[in-house]
Amino acid sequence: MATPLTVIKKLPKPWKLGGKDVTEIEVREPLLGDSLEAEKEASPSLQPTAFQVALACQVLVRAGDDTGPFAPAQFKSLNGKQWAVIREAMNEAEKLGEA
Repeated sequence: MATPLTVIKKLPKPWKLGGKDVTEIEVREPLLGDSLEAEKEASPSLQPTAFQVALACQVLVRAGDDTGPFAPAQFKSLNGKQWAVIREAMNEAEKLGEA
């Protein structure tokens, strides 16, 4: 299997994760299985944000030095700008898979 394509982004403000400040995230292109796993956590049409967080848990390769696994509860401390950067990275990674 080929190495997945990834996107690395700097966060606008450190994310406190596991007692450490995280300033950089890396996400990979999503696979169908990632969406299926995320749908077990939340319905994309009824709970779109919860679904996106569950999907982020699947495709987040690393947050700083932390390689997961990641859980939705860890995302609750993010502010809007931090979450926007993660969503942007997820969108860019998805487009990489389409190229």
